[in-house]
Amino acid sequence: MVAREYDLIIYGATGFTGLRTCQYLARTYTEGVRWAIAGRSVPKLEEVREKLVAINPALSSLPIIKADASSPESLEAMTAQTKVVISTVGPFMQYGEPLVAACVKQGTHYVDSTGETPFVNNIVHKYHKEAVEKNVILVPQCGFDSVPSDIGTKMVVDFIRKEYGLPTKSVKASLLSFRGAASGGTLASVCNIIADKQGSVGAMVDQNQLVPESVHDKLPPAKISMPTVHYDRDFQKWQTYFVMSSSNEKIVKRSHGLAVEANGDGYGPQFTYHESMSAPGLFSAATAAIGMGIGGAALTIGPLRRFIQNRFMPAPGEGPSDESIAKGRFTVHVIGESALPENTEGAADAKPVRALAVIQGGDPGYAETCRYLVEGAMCIIKSEDLVRSENKVTGGVLTPAHAFGQILVRRLLDQNANLTVSKL
Repeated sequence: MVAREYDLIIYGATGFTGLRTCQYLARTYTEGVRWAIAGRSVPKLEEVREKLVAINPALSSLPIIKADASSPESLEAMTAQTKVVISTVGPFMQYGEPLVAACVKQGTHYVDSTGETPFVNNIVHKYHKEAVEKNVILVPQCGFDSVPSDIGTKMVVDFIRKEYGLPTKSVKASLLSFRGAASGGTLASVCNIIADKQGSVGAMVDQNQLVPESVHDKLPPAKISMPTVHYDRDFQKWQTYFVMSSSNEKIVKRSHGLAVEANGDGYGPQFTYHESMSAPGLFSAATAAIGMGIGGAALTIGPLRRFIQNRFMPAPGEGPSDESIAKGRFTVHVIGESALPENTEGAADAKPVRALAVIQGGDPGYAETCRYLVEGAMCIIKSEDLVRSENKVTGGVLTPAHAFGQILVRRLLDQNANLTVSKL
């Protein structure tokens, strides 16, 4: 890649997630990173810069770049100046694709915060091949959607393989606890996921939707994973439907598929993944599942969806208070189980190895998502050669686990993130 003026540009810096991402970067990397902020309103970008100056006075001269999704020329001019772009501009189905196109055209790497499977599916089909040819790394869903699920799975798979030399047969994950509020942009994106025809029942249950076509015949057919309520002895809690499970499951399966493409093995020849959310009891689990079903059905009706958005949801750019964000937290447990070695199949005392990854953090949307986005971008900025060699990637529409893997885990641990893996 030719020399660029900036290492990193945060696009959508005036939005709620964008501002928080800028603040994380300003606090964590006071020097050694050449960066700028971008968006469609220069006055609003200047307001963001003033807030960043309160963190680091040296940012009084932080460059501002005007760029707008409705102007491909402005996006191309912006992306030509930087090595990596972080995008927080959602809903991505409406505003995301022009920036991806500009990044591929200009040879610029890309990381975003989307959780919208229809958007990811769209850019896979339109830009993956060209991005591979141009060695451009594109990593969507590098926020709370879907880093805990994707990296947690990678952690248990790598642990089982490194410690015991075994492939992983199955992984299940549960959101054990969660406290966090959403911004207007986040809720609009969730509405898109639920309301979009591609994100409804037919595609929702197809875990292999994002798996590379070249390896479809090497993977077992994905099981239909419909919302269920059940008790799980490992998590020791009732399990219910998690609104982002279908999106996260597809990313994990894409990671597996990309790994099969890279090394022929992937996570394991019979690998499966399932995700759920924990509830205190049977009644609350059932209530959550029923409520999710009714809410999802309501959001598929255009006028009713618009009424809910306008009446009950924050406007785009608005979000929770600092006090509310400070109280945010989450815990995800990811449990992996190995396949049995060939010479023990059928043995009465043969037992698979099991591993547990625990991922914990602060507010999912406005603490951890910002951390994941910046540290993902830093994997490229600081360790691009290592990313390519260790994870055998060139370019394409990748996943956090396949693009960054243990490099991202190490960066997160360096920033005091709470990630552990051990034998269960």
